[in-house]
Amino acid sequence: MNLFKTSFLSSIATVIKILTGFIVNKVIAIYVGPAGIAQIGQLQNFFSIVSNLSNFSISQGVTKYVSFYGEEEDTQKKYINAAITISFIASLITGLVIILLHNQLSVLLLDSNQYSDIFIYIGLFLILYAINSILLAAVNGFKKIRKFTLINVTQSLFGLVLSILLTVKWELRGAMYAYVLSQTLVLFISIGYLFKEDWVRKIRLRKVDLSILKSYSNYTVMSMIHILTVPVSFIIIRNYITDTLSIEEAGYWQGLTKISDTYLMFITMSLSVYYLPRLSEIKDNLKLKKEIFDGYKLIIPILTVILIVVYFLKDFAILILYSEEFLVMRDLFLFQLIGDFFKIASWLISFNMLVKEMTKHVIITELFYSITLTVLSIIFIKIFGLIGVTYAYSLTYFLYFLMVAYMLRHILFLKVK
Repeated sequence: MNLFKTSFLSSIATVIKILTGFIVNKVIAIYVGPAGIAQIGQLQNFFSIVSNLSNFSISQGVTKYVSFYGEEEDTQKKYINAAITISFIASLITGLVIILLHNQLSVLLLDSNQYSDIFIYIGLFLILYAINSILLAAVNGFKKIRKFTLINVTQSLFGLVLSILLTVKWELRGAMYAYVLSQTLVLFISIGYLFKEDWVRKIRLRKVDLSILKSYSNYTVMSMIHILTVPVSFIIIRNYITDTLSIEEAGYWQGLTKISDTYLMFITMSLSVYYLPRLSEIKDNLKLKKEIFDGYKLIIPILTVILIVVYFLKDFAILILYSEEFLVMRDLFLFQLIGDFFKIASWLISFNMLVKEMTKHVIITELFYSITLTVLSIIFIKIFGLIGVTYAYSLTYFLYFLMVAYMLRHILFLKVK
């Protein structure tokens, strides 16, 4: 299956996810306002951290090795069973720590202990998220894109219904409940679609082979660096905006990043569904170079059109997604869009560092991105106000693009002998 066909199938799930996200955003904006949006952003970044801790960040490794050992069914099952076992243990430990620290986490992240029960639920249900992420990673590795798409569409619709019901009933608290439950209970949807699969029926909790554990360890190190830097940097920046400007302005920035994530979902899902398994298969650097440039030829023109459309329809997008109260966000778009361009341009290259397990390079680039974004955001916010965070974002991703291109120059500038 090529990038175009995969992009078409994944775009179906993406469109559904975007449409459901539109509705969820609108409901949340109406019922909780900018301040509530900022608090939900804190919760989302926290969940991003603990969800990766819950399976030691091996999901991408599962996709790679299931794809890599495509002709060796027994080896594939060993990697899947090992991933399930690792996730089971890691999620239990992480969940227990969250439950024990639920009050402190609520105060630290949400400035109040009145939401401490939310963190108890995260701790209790985290294991469901961990197992679900491994199952979906395996489906992606098997290249069962149609089934992968169907599962994601159903999960999006489930999240939509849950978010509307709980947000309307309990406002901010309901929105938080809905977010946690929509990330965890979806395991049962995945099982419903996959229970007849032979590899699912043979999943067992078993002692993990040391060679498999070592194979996954590189992904653990690389992903742990990501989850301990990027979401943390967003939390720091959001807290800084709240402390120096206002929680409403933090909500405007959160709203902007949500819009950005939404329209880029068309690109990022195609990359995740196609690129990770495809790049894992390629062992020749010349073929790898061709795959990268083929990706640029298809993705960059589409991305450019999307960014231009979003810029000229930004007011419409704000009103559709949020409300008139959020229209002050319109001045933040230009440099956010520039940053998004370099974000995708760099990801087309940096995906290779993941699949080729270039651990040292991933650590360096992730630390560079997070530290640079945080420091520049603080400096530029002091000088320019809220718009400074978008200056920092665009400059950081431009520098990140140059860095990853330099690190993979041996592939990008490889000549045919």
